[in-house]
Amino acid sequence: MATPSLNTPQSLATFVCLVDDTADYRSLVELIFKGYLPGCSLRSFENGQAFLNTLQQLSEKPNLVLLDQHMPGLSGYQTLVALKQQAQYRFIPIVMMSADASHSEISSFYGAGAATFLPKPMDFNTLTETLLTACQYASKLA
Repeated sequence: MATPSLNTPQSLATFVCLVDDTADYRSLVELIFKGYLPGCSLRSFENGQAFLNTLQQLSEKPNLVLLDQHMPGLSGYQTLVALKQQAQYRFIPIVMMSADASHSEISSFYGAGAATFLPKPMDFNTLTETLLTACQYASKLA
C-alpha cells in the first residue's frame, strides 16, 4: 500500500474524542494526530464511563468519537447506546473499533447508530489514512 498523503499535514478544525483502554493504542493515535492532523484536537479517555462522566464538562461537543468495543466497565456498545440516547450527542459520528468483533456485534453497532466500524489493529499507514478520512468527514458535518 502506498504511503497516505502524509507529506502534507491536514488542517481540519475538528474535535475528536478517543475512548480506548489500551494506552499504546491511545499513544499511537495521539502521535498520528500530532504529526498529520495538527488542526484537529484529540482528547483521550481510558474507558466509556470516564468519557461519559466528562462529556458534558467539555468546552465543546466532539465532532467525532473513536470508540473501542472491548473495555472494562462500560463496553463500547454500551457507551454508544448511552450517547445516542442523549439528544445533544445523537448526531455525532461514532466510529466503533475492535480487534475481534463478530459479525453480529458489528451489526449491533450499526443498529445502535455507529457511523462505521474500524478493525484493529491495522498498520500505521492504513490507520493514518483512515483517521484522515474520518476527520475530513467529521469536519464537513461540523
